[in-house]
Amino acid sequence: MKYLLTLSLILLAACGSENRNVSQGSDLSAVRTRLAAGTSDLSSPLMTSKDLFESFSKESGGLVQNGRSVKFLIDFRAGEAASTINFINSNFSGRCKIAQGKDCSQYHFDFAREKFNIRNDIDAFNSQTYFTQAKSFGAGTLSRYTIEGKGEIYAVQLYPQDAAKEENILSIVKIVKKALSISSAKIVFVPTGNQQSVAEVKEQLAALSVDVLTLDDILGASSFIPMHPGEAWGYLRLFPKDQEELNPTDIVIFDELPLDLTVVAGVITKSFQDTNSHINLKSKERNTPNMILRDAGLENANLAPWIDKPVHFTVTKSGWAIEATTDEVIVNKAKNRLNKPWIGIKWSATKDLLSYDEMCANRASKCLTLGSLYGSKAANLGFLKEVFKDKNVPDAKVLSYDPVPNGFGVPLQFYQDLLNLPANAAVKAKLDSFIVQEKSGLLSAKDRSALALEIREMILNAEVPAENLTKILGMMKKVDPSIVKWKIRSSANAEDIENFDGAGLHDSYSSKTETKDNAEHSCKLVLDDEVEPGELSKFKVKPKTVSCAIKGVYASMWNKRAIDERSFARIDHATVAMGLSVLPSYDTESPVAANSVVVTRVINSPDILGYSLSIQKNNNTVTNPSPGTWSELTIAAVGGTNEKATLSTLRYAKPLPNEDVMKTSVLDNETTLYMYSLTRKVELAYCRAKPGYYRQNCDDVFFDNEKPKALDLEMKYLQNGEFVIKQVREFSGR
Repeated sequence: MKYLLTLSLILLAACGSENRNVSQGSDLSAVRTRLAAGTSDLSSPLMTSKDLFESFSKESGGLVQNGRSVKFLIDFRAGEAASTINFINSNFSGRCKIAQGKDCSQYHFDFAREKFNIRNDIDAFNSQTYFTQAKSFGAGTLSRYTIEGKGEIYAVQLYPQDAAKEENILSIVKIVKKALSISSAKIVFVPTGNQQSVAEVKEQLAALSVDVLTLDDILGASSFIPMHPGEAWGYLRLFPKDQEELNPTDIVIFDELPLDLTVVAGVITKSFQDTNSHINLKSKERNTPNMILRDAGLENANLAPWIDKPVHFTVTKSGWAIEATTDEVIVNKAKNRLNKPWIGIKWSATKDLLSYDEMCANRASKCLTLGSLYGSKAANLGFLKEVFKDKNVPDAKVLSYDPVPNGFGVPLQFYQDLLNLPANAAVKAKLDSFIVQEKSGLLSAKDRSALALEIREMILNAEVPAENLTKILGMMKKVDPSIVKWKIRSSANAEDIENFDGAGLHDSYSSKTETKDNAEHSCKLVLDDEVEPGELSKFKVKPKTVSCAIKGVYASMWNKRAIDERSFARIDHATVAMGLSVLPSYDTESPVAANSVVVTRVINSPDILGYSLSIQKNNNTVTNPSPGTWSELTIAAVGGTNEKATLSTLRYAKPLPNEDVMKTSVLDNETTLYMYSLTRKVELAYCRAKPGYYRQNCDDVFFDNEKPKALDLEMKYLQNGEFVIKQVREFSGR
């Protein structure tokens, strides 16, 4: 396990010998002469050329990925006038003298020990470097980016939790600028924490010809943003009109973000992607390349010649490439990816309906074993119910309400009962035949899509066993007889499981207990015309009965995207079953003020400790954003065990296609930090309840950037000031 308690912004791997300090007031001519001849030192007091920057730098692992970065450390112990700066050589392979057996260029603390022989422990170093204005050391990075309208820039950045502001930042920028003599270098300061204000020193920075840019400025002006590095072999497809016709060997260029992402070999989008969107999370789960390219299209000379051709596509943190390949290579690569046995999912039968309140029987760990009976989504809601019986929240006020909705789980067996009902024999026969064809690997995308649609329509017109429907309606009355509007959500045994989260594969439907089925018990899906501006257009069942909502969810087990995903993961379709998570509509008590997704690691930034929070205004969706919209991306950065989280907003939300990007965060800082605290409570409880989630001390799970798994939570924030936690699942992507 590796802790980033040194609070180094960029992970840079090297160590080496020590070189002498040079004061900012010293004659630097001798140093410049020596550097011009080249150096292999652990550090340098000057950054004199692009070549030197290139030799010292590594690809960024911070909040912005598409650049190269060099760490620096400023020694303020003798005062600003006598301060010294060292740019740290991340690519030196020499031997560390003091930090023996460690990489003394990887973290600022280890470098300080090696360079200055400091005797402070890590907590004292952090306090004197990051969490004070009276700094003994100033630690940060110099990052090089290329952005539209400004060309190549060199950005001075501090760690997101650094308390530096105003004069403190001005001092650091002055020192870096004086030591940077790269010809025509454009220097900017980029705050990475919301507390790093420079309003009072903007004029002084401007006098130094130093602009202040936000992280949003950098991301918004970058034509290329790597979302998930990797390589793929396939056929480059431009702006497909019908995802149902895409194949796993297609590398797809999307003009607008698709609402769902079927299995493809790689993704390029013109539109901005949220790091917590299903597109990015799916790419990470599948380990397929994904990037944003704002000028993607026929006008791009690097893409146009390859449209519909067999290509080898590569994405790295610093760039992308496309080159020719052959049909034979693509076929062989696809075969290699699928050359593994089908995996059966074991599940158990029960006819019991369990409310989330009673599911755990006072043991949170018990709920996490019930996925084999009810599916993980329902079982995990039972777990959350148990966790929040204790209303204490770390570093936050005690809860006065329950953030987990009431409701109950319907077992997987009820799905099987529908298929086994004699009246539904034709459905089961059709499904069994389809599974054989799908596992043969011979179905085309078009045939698969047509057969899947036929199966879904047959399930929508099937009979729900009367005894099971009566039990479900009875349980609704038991949980809360006053509620009429109920949400029926999927809880399949093939979602929210280890190494396969199944996000976005299945559908949920609303129902009303007062609505009656038609005489034929038939159901159909129609476009919902009741959505608010900015909300995702979706389908609803008609009539809006409980039985139609149940069948709608069961039918979604056979969405083409779900079939494709299971086949890609080699999950045996003959062993899948659908449980149900039943709960009241989320806006029963109050209208929705914001939607959010929280992942308990900083996605795409392996060197930042904290959580990723994607937040969207009102009931607009985060995971599948409507075209022309995106959610806010904020990082809750953490340091040591005694340090509180700080917020860094990378991107402000755009709630509606025809409105401007917001100028402020969706929620205030206090509310956003409370969301972080709720998530932290959940992760600690999950770590303690789930064997194998984290094999170290669970008290350290928040501070380990190398933990093998993370959690993915979906929440709503209501206008009455209460949070509703919709679900929690494991996430293995990075």
